[in-house]
Amino acid sequence: MIKVLLSGIFVLFAGGIFSISFCYQGLNRAVINTPIEVMFRTVELENHSIHFDKNLFEESLMNYYNNTLPRYSKEHTVTFYYFNVEDESMCLENLCDAVEVTVNCKLIFNNNFSRTMSYRIRRN
Repeated sequence: MIKVLLSGIFVLFAGGIFSISFCYQGLNRAVINTPIEVMFRTVELENHSIHFDKNLFEESLMNYYNNTLPRYSKEHTVTFYYFNVEDESMCLENLCDAVEVTVNCKLIFNNNFSRTMSYRIRRN
């Protein structure tokens, strides 16, 4: 009887670990492999300078995350921090050179996923 109880506990424990790792790896793939087309659609050329359009960038990225992340997590938040590439100061205009996107998700058993990705437009 003890062997059956221990086997049952082991199966539940292994299932929980598998579930957490499956969700974590799925979220990691979704965030790291964000399609580059999402960024390209939001880049604008104005007065011989290239910038991200804040509103369009946030809308495109949120559409992607809202369609992808619920498979792995019930709750997710996405924050955006825009800055200038040259001096890394905060960008207050609508057109910015760089952005940091932080994705926070709540997994099961009070485990959290957090990943920050940085996207910059470099001039060659």
